[in-house]
Amino acid sequence: MTLDPHDFLPLFAQETASQLGALEAALHALEDRPDDAGALRSAFQAAHSIKGGAAMLELHALHALMGAFEDLLHHLRDQPGGTGAWLPDAFTARDLILAQLADLRPGAPTPPEVAQLILNLRGHTRPAAAPTADSGAAPTPLPGPLPAPAAEPSLPQAPPAAAVMDVSVLAADSTGEHLRALGFTVQVASGVVPFTGQRLGVVSARLAQGALDAGWPAAHLSVLSESAPVRAAWAARGLHVTARPVRAARDTVPDAWRAASLQGRPE
Repeated sequence: MTLDPHDFLPLFAQETASQLGALEAALHALEDRPDDAGALRSAFQAAHSIKGGAAMLELHALHALMGAFEDLLHHLRDQPGGTGAWLPDAFTARDLILAQLADLRPGAPTPPEVAQLILNLRGHTRPAAAPTADSGAAPTPLPGPLPAPAAEPSLPQAPPAAAVMDVSVLAADSTGEHLRALGFTVQVASGVVPFTGQRLGVVSARLAQGALDAGWPAAHLSVLSESAPVRAAWAARGLHVTARPVRAARDTVPDAWRAASLQGRPE
C-alpha cells in the first residue's frame, strides 16, 4: 500500500507548531545573547526536526527554508560575535511557517516570498560585496512615491495608551492582544516608536536601549526577555522586566501591565 503524504499532514502540523514554539523561545534568548550556544543548539534542533518532516512529506519550500536556516545556525555557531542582524529574517521565517500550517501542500513549488527569504537567510552567512571602481555607473534611483492627496482637517488623535516594540511581528501581535484585553489602545511595531505620552511601552530587550534613546522614560517601559541575567540588568536600571506572557493565557500577564491599565480608567 502506498502511503499518501496528505495522511500525515495534521500530525506534521501539530508537531511543527510545537517545534516553532521551541524555536521562538530560542530566538528570543538569542535576541538577548546572540552567542548563546544552548539557544543556538535548541534553534538548530527545531529547524532540523521540521526540515526532516518536510522532506518526507514533499513540502519542498519548507524543506529548503529550513535547510537555509540550518546553514545559518551552523555559521553562527562556528563564527560567534555577530550582532544579531539576522534575527528579523529568522522571526519572519518562523511567522511565515506558522501561517502556512493550515494549508500545507505536498509537491507544491516554492512561493516567491519563501524563495526571497531563503536568499535573505543565506545572505547572513557571507560578507556583503564591496563596491569596485569599475563596477559601472550608479543605478538609476527609483521614482519616489506620488504625493498623497490633501487630507480633510481633523481633530488631533490621542496617542495609543500602550506600544509594543518587538522584532517578532507574531510575538508583538500576541502581546498586543494581551494588552487590548486589559483595555489598552495599542500600537504594535517591529521597531522602536517615539514616546508620545503612552502609559506603557512593552519592548524586547534588543530594542530597549533604542527606546530609551528615543525618549521613553524608564518608568514607562517593560522589557521582555527570556534571560534572567538580562532581566536583572534592566531591572537594575529602573525598568520593569518580564518574560513573554503565554499566548491565550491571560493569567500570565504581568501585574505591572494590569496596574498601568488601571491608571487610565475613571474612578
